Amino acid sequence: MPSATENRPKTRTIVFCHIDSLCCLPALNAVFAEFGNDIGLVLSSRRFGSSHGTFWEQTTAGFRRFGIPLNLWLGFDLISVPIVAFFARWLSRVTGRPPALATMPELARHYGARFVETSDVNSAETLAAIRACAPDFIVVMNFDQILQPPLIGLPKVAALNVHPSLLPKLRGPCPVLWAQARQDRVSGATVHAIEDRTIDAGRIIAQVEVPIDGATSVGELTTQFFSAGARALPAALARLSADRTAGRPQQLSDGQYLGYPTALQMKDFRRAGLRLCRLRHAAHLVSAALGVTRWKP
Repeated sequence: MPSATENRPKTRTIVFCHIDSLCCLPALNAVFAEFGNDIGLVLSSRRFGSSHGTFWEQTTAGFRRFGIPLNLWLGFDLISVPIVAFFARWLSRVTGRPPALATMPELARHYGARFVETSDVNSAETLAAIRACAPDFIVVMNFDQILQPPLIGLPKVAALNVHPSLLPKLRGPCPVLWAQARQDRVSGATVHAIEDRTIDAGRIIAQVEVPIDGATSVGELTTQFFSAGARALPAALARLSADRTAGRPQQLSDGQYLGYPTALQMKDFRRAGLRLCRLRHAAHLVSAALGVTRWKP
């Protein structure tokens, strides 16, 4: 875990919104390494028991809609993090060594940020917590809730999203999968302003291109793209701090919004060679989160 810089004055205040994801752990740790002392509030999406339904309701619906492989991979990516975190805390007490990849609650605690789980980021309670923080920025990364206008207008400078594609291409919840399924040879990450409730549609502040190897799994690309987005955040925040109107508008007609693929589409993708994850990559993430090994991109 990166060490906090003691007594460093805050240059800005950030509210950070995220949902636990094994593949996003490297990007999450990179964001806190850069901005940990500026993050005053961490909002974690409570996925289960919310409007999405219970764990079993979501699992059953996912099997019907996406098929078994995609649903299992999405579930593993989310559920593995709290399980790994539980054992990581125990190992850390035994070895005295913090994990190379810390989870969001641990990062919030380490840097002194308030940690709030919410099933509705636009609720009155959550808005009150954000107002109390008086943020300059709201930063969203891998978050499954849509910010509404009352919330979007709260930061003094801007609300931003880190999206794992080169917008306006591949708007939607799983752009990494679609980039690989369509056999794109380059994609990447976009830091864009959140200006209204339209998904992935605001001004582009920064973009980073990442080449795609056709043999790379969706999980590996997810780690690469979000890490690229995390690296682009410092320049994006600096640019908006200097000029709140910075960025270029998107031409949404140049791209498209794609939701989750159907079970039939996933069957075709897998027949064409698409791989959702590699055991080696998942094992590397887990071992780094447990503190057994270092994280090597």
